[in-house]
Amino acid sequence: MLDQTSTLTAPGHEKVTATYDLVVAGAGVAGLNALYAAKAYLPKGARVLLIDQKQAAGGMWNTAYDYVRLHQPHPVFTVGDMKWDWKRPRDYLAERDDVRGHLASALGSVSNSVNLETAFGHTVIACDEVRTDQGYRAQVSFHPNGSPEQAKTVEAMRAIHAPGFNYNEAGPIKLSCDTVISIIPHHLRETIAANPGAPVYVVGGGKTGMDTVLTTLAEDAGRKVYLINGRGTIFFNRTKYFPTGLKRWTSGELVSRVFRETALNFDGENGDHTITHFRRHHSTDPDGMNSVYLYGIQSEDEHARIVAGLSRTHNDYLVDVTDSPDGPIMKLRGGTTEPVERGSIFVNCTGSVFRASEMAEERPCVSPHDTIVSINTRDGFHFLSSVAGFFVTHLLYRGALRGRGFYTLDHEALFRRDRNAWLGASAAQAYMNQVIAVRTLPMMLLDRCGLDFDRWYPLPRRMAGLIRLKASATSDIAHCRAALDRVAKLFGIHCAPLQ
Repeated sequence: MLDQTSTLTAPGHEKVTATYDLVVAGAGVAGLNALYAAKAYLPKGARVLLIDQKQAAGGMWNTAYDYVRLHQPHPVFTVGDMKWDWKRPRDYLAERDDVRGHLASALGSVSNSVNLETAFGHTVIACDEVRTDQGYRAQVSFHPNGSPEQAKTVEAMRAIHAPGFNYNEAGPIKLSCDTVISIIPHHLRETIAANPGAPVYVVGGGKTGMDTVLTTLAEDAGRKVYLINGRGTIFFNRTKYFPTGLKRWTSGELVSRVFRETALNFDGENGDHTITHFRRHHSTDPDGMNSVYLYGIQSEDEHARIVAGLSRTHNDYLVDVTDSPDGPIMKLRGGTTEPVERGSIFVNCTGSVFRASEMAEERPCVSPHDTIVSINTRDGFHFLSSVAGFFVTHLLYRGALRGRGFYTLDHEALFRRDRNAWLGASAAQAYMNQVIAVRTLPMMLLDRCGLDFDRWYPLPRRMAGLIRLKASATSDIAHCRAALDRVAKLFGIHCAPLQ
């Protein structure tokens, strides 16, 4: 299916109502990075259309819970090389509204170069490569949310389709007991304020769960907080790998070197070994038993505050809370039951990525005649859609995307089958594609990628790292390619060179 011309299926081609140089479908961090990259190749005043289902640019940051923060320092989360318009400490973790404002401000920079039109509050229903009298073009059909009868179709020299992750916002957990409270993180602050002293059960040990524990403790340090941790999440050590002050010169290690180590530890079959090695050497809890890594980042101080503040951690999964004559009873998957207080608050922090009942539709990273690129997870260029948006767009406009050895990977299918194998494969793919990009793109362009975590370190350390990367490039690529080919064979998923 990945070699099909059509990337979305339209109910029928409508009459083209307008033509553009570029249409970008998706105004999250992936689409914005793609748009930012494309403007370098478009003529001054080019006609560009940006479409998004939400009412403003920013993607998931428009619907995130109010206490979410970046888990990396804000300078290395951006659009292109756009600077943050403020004076904050370098290690400041930007809050939701900070991020939303920063992403939205990218449109001002783009508007200075091209004639940008926006269609927020619109749903894209088709993005097809079609043959016209002028050659192959992209046709995009869309309509105002909830009004399919108002659909229209536009045509463009190129289109960038950036749907993001297969994201399904979780609702409150359905519990049998009606004397406990079940909520989502969006309602945390108002619920704990309205229920003073009620114990809080955080269901899920990922980044959302850790944010929720810390926020609950900050609101009421004396409140009982319990964590239902499942297999447990491993967190990359921000204290160690994003040092501050003079330590940026003397300690830590370039994040690209950690990716290299992880990639070279993975042989395509040893996902469990790879994640154990990662936990022992790069996490905030090297002696713990957590066994899932989802690229979350945490400081040693945050980890210590969470451990000290929790009343108890259950390394199991919640099944239900039921009524009994003596009060509510919590049931866990392992067979354990435990009484809970009436009025306890259960917060669903189990995550939303790749949790939809069905996988996202397969679509190619690039259409057969190069009119459409899709920043998606089924034929993904990088596990970070922001990085994929930046590099895929530059490579497309330079005619350097195909035949260079870049691999695409069905991240969603592999994640659903084996999360530890996904860690190894996504690290191998990310590192290999980075090495090939360094060989393919000019250094001046690479330096415009503000998403590069290595930029946290001073230039001399980055240059030394680049020399080491180039010195081992050939053997590293060969290892990563062999591991990824083995993943494709072992799991029966798409993982192959972009031809």
